[in-house]
Amino acid sequence: MGALAAIALLAQPLHLADAFARARSRNPGLAAARESVRAAEAGVDAAGQLPNPTVGVSVGPDEPTVFGTIDLKLPVLGQRGTAIAAAERDVQAAQADAAAREVTLRAAVRRTYAALSAAQERARLAGEAFQLAQDLEQRALARVQTGLAPQLEAVQAGLARRRAAQERADRGAALASAREELGRLLGESDSTALEAADANFPLPPAPPLDELLTRSARHPEVQSFQRRQDAALARAQRERAAIRPLPDVSLEFEKLQGQPSFGLRAGIAFELPVLSWNGGKVREAQAQAQEASALAQDASVRRTSEARSARARWDAASARARSFAEEIVPAAEQLVKMARDAWELGRTPLTAVLQAQAELTSARADASDAARAAQVALADMEESSGVAL
Repeated sequence: MGALAAIALLAQPLHLADAFARARSRNPGLAAARESVRAAEAGVDAAGQLPNPTVGVSVGPDEPTVFGTIDLKLPVLGQRGTAIAAAERDVQAAQADAAAREVTLRAAVRRTYAALSAAQERARLAGEAFQLAQDLEQRALARVQTGLAPQLEAVQAGLARRRAAQERADRGAALASAREELGRLLGESDSTALEAADANFPLPPAPPLDELLTRSARHPEVQSFQRRQDAALARAQRERAAIRPLPDVSLEFEKLQGQPSFGLRAGIAFELPVLSWNGGKVREAQAQAQEASALAQDASVRRTSEARSARARWDAASARARSFAEEIVPAAEQLVKMARDAWELGRTPLTAVLQAQAELTSARADASDAARAAQVALADMEESSGVAL
């Protein structure tokens, strides 16, 4: 209990909205995606740079005694423009991929936050159940000592208390694991003090199915593959432009022994595309474009199907959570009270109290699981639609 108490004192209550913000700013995977965008943006600058000139000088006793050249390749026949366009499409693809990763991260944060909230609730319920079992054992022992109950009831109460203690320990371990999972997504170095400030119930509203399906068709993952298709087609165009003759302008300087003493000569040269037409690279880029197009269609169909499935699970889980919270758990609590009152008056055996307490514990656990399942379904809807809910 000392360790748990220390953790409680150091607890960091965290709302779901704050968890989303912290994940966006600290998650290593999302940070890597942003760096990919920056790298792609640097590629645009690189594509727009002109090649450096080549300068050469030679000196000797023969004529000409000094000879110098300056060569400059000029990508003025579409090579530079298509290279820049291809790099810009790569930036758009990287941006779309980063947006898709953020959607996935947000849904993962919602799931792990719901798991932490549920783990906290189950740990609290296990602690309460242990306290009740401990109190019941003490009362049973007192009744046995006064001769109002047989020794069997004390043994039964002791067994219930031991089971409650084991359940409390198990729930404590599950809570620690849930903290670690959320802390990993949030980029936390120490997750032992994380605490979900928002309960899983009551549940937030969910959008209608038609809206989910409409959003799924424009999912960031679909857009990511579409941008990859555009980038691949731009690369194909860049490779086509690369075989166009690249003017190589040269300027030669000569120092002569006679008259005139200096000579100047200008020239221009072109690469002739007679041995390579970049056909392999063009076909490779075209194939990559076709692959990205097929993946975009697959992602659209998959996300739409996931949205329908998530909405159906939300309907079932939310109805189940409301039923437990509003009907079943209150009824189980009333049953425990009635059983304990009857046992205190000697009108019912201890087994009735233990059974009622077990049913209450089970009902509360099922209520927590149902609320968490509804939150998970909401996260699945968020991930399948690509829009924050």
